[in-house]
Amino acid sequence: MGKLRGDLDLHKLEVFYWVADLKSFSRAAEHLSLTQPTVSGHIQELERALGGSLFYRVRGEVVLTALGEVLLEHARGLLALKRQAVAAVENFQRTPKGELWVGGSNNPGEYVLPQKLGAFVNRYPDVKPILKIADSAGIVEAVLDGRVELGFVGFPVEDARLRVEKIWQDEMVLTVPRDHPWSRRKAVAVEEIFSERFISREQGSGTLGTIRNLLRRAAGGRGRDLKVIMELGSSEAVKEAVIAGSGISILSRVSIRRELDAGLLAEVPVRGLRFQRDFFEIFHNRRPLTPVSIAFRKFLRA
Repeated sequence: MGKLRGDLDLHKLEVFYWVADLKSFSRAAEHLSLTQPTVSGHIQELERALGGSLFYRVRGEVVLTALGEVLLEHARGLLALKRQAVAAVENFQRTPKGELWVGGSNNPGEYVLPQKLGAFVNRYPDVKPILKIADSAGIVEAVLDGRVELGFVGFPVEDARLRVEKIWQDEMVLTVPRDHPWSRRKAVAVEEIFSERFISREQGSGTLGTIRNLLRRAAGGRGRDLKVIMELGSSEAVKEAVIAGSGISILSRVSIRRELDAGLLAEVPVRGLRFQRDFFEIFHNRRPLTPVSIAFRKFLRA
């Protein structure tokens, strides 16, 4: 790369970060309230300063070059420092404002946090939430590397770098298509679930781990496992597959309220068993939270 040929200002690095994160110049422009030519211009200036390309395109998607990967690693740290500096000023002013970086695993991210964040913004209109959704393992990783400050996941993380607190409880529901024979039964036995075609969340999902542990305990610890015919990446995808009649599943009640009310899915009790799980809030032990994150934590517990 040689000697740096120009300026590496923080604003250009922020533009670069969002293009890399969203894998799109147009989506980054929309997020930053800039025009696409402005975003492209900032990236071109960065590339001239660095003496190399930061992105290339693969089937229409923006992908980082090796140089881009190096810059992204450092851009994350610089933007985290920027957030901390803004947070220090906000703390001085004692007013929650600015960006709130939150991550949620599938169920809290799609069905709980949007409502909580909306209520928080109604109280503090100068706050701008940025919510990332991934599986529980992905949210743990995002908290550890500083991409989000607060994470909400479906299992109690064991990592000395993280503080973990139980925050919500959810009920899991055995869910079948509306015309499934079980939809007319008052209850089924645990053993019957192992014989049915089961539609599962993907590996790394807190939901999947919770379901398997509960069923094995209910079956007396015997080594039977679910007959998984699909592993899908979200609760929405699992719901659609069950509605289509592809199999059964066990889903968060909060994620299927509308489908149960509309009669698209049926809930089936399991004899002698209630599926319950906890959601946990996580954040980094060694990084101070911004005032807006502290205010959101207090708001959730009010």
